[in-house]
Amino acid sequence: MTAGRIKVPWGWLAPALVVIVLFVVYPPLHVSRLGPDGRPVGTSGDAAAPFDAAAFTTTFWTERLQPAATQAPALAPIALAVRADPMAAARTYGHKVGEGTTWYYFARGSGRVTAVERSRLLVEVDGAPGLIVAVRTGPVFGNAVRDGCGLLELNRVPGLAEFNAVSAEINRLVEERVQPSLKAGIEVGVRLTFAGCVEAPESVPTNGPLLVFIPVQAEVVR
Repeated sequence: MTAGRIKVPWGWLAPALVVIVLFVVYPPLHVSRLGPDGRPVGTSGDAAAPFDAAAFTTTFWTERLQPAATQAPALAPIALAVRADPMAAARTYGHKVGEGTTWYYFARGSGRVTAVERSRLLVEVDGAPGLIVAVRTGPVFGNAVRDGCGLLELNRVPGLAEFNAVSAEINRLVEERVQPSLKAGIEVGVRLTFAGCVEAPESVPTNGPLLVFIPVQAEVVR
């Protein structure tokens, strides 16, 4: 008895090869990691580009903070409201960051310099006779500008460390781009226009200026 030949179903081989080639050339799923702005940061295996705080802050300063400063709320009504009732003024004119408890003002005003101190100028506010605020001319610390301008949120950057780095870069730009104009040849009686950020006080100071601003814009009116 002769054994019969085993028939191989070659007919399925060509379609299978076509399917395999299609899966290789056009994979059905491609995974991309997304950055904080929602855009892919690279292909699989690539490291995400490090966050550049200096570049981010320079762009923010130029494109967002400076235009906003020219349109900031007027200082005089805020100062008068703070003198009358600091907490009511904060609820009306101020803002907080997230769930924080600190209130901030972002304002623009003008006035006459009444005193030149080591790290600040005292200014009598136009439209609020007798009310004195300070404009800081010395080193800048803290988060008054980052949080006070109301234009930045933590979710705009990868994390808290980067958020703090942005604050430090903003302070550096204040020192390099704004404060020099407040130090050269400033005397009592000179008039200023300025915009800046300040932490809202919980009570009216018993002595000293009503508010202490970190300026993001300043100009001496000759």
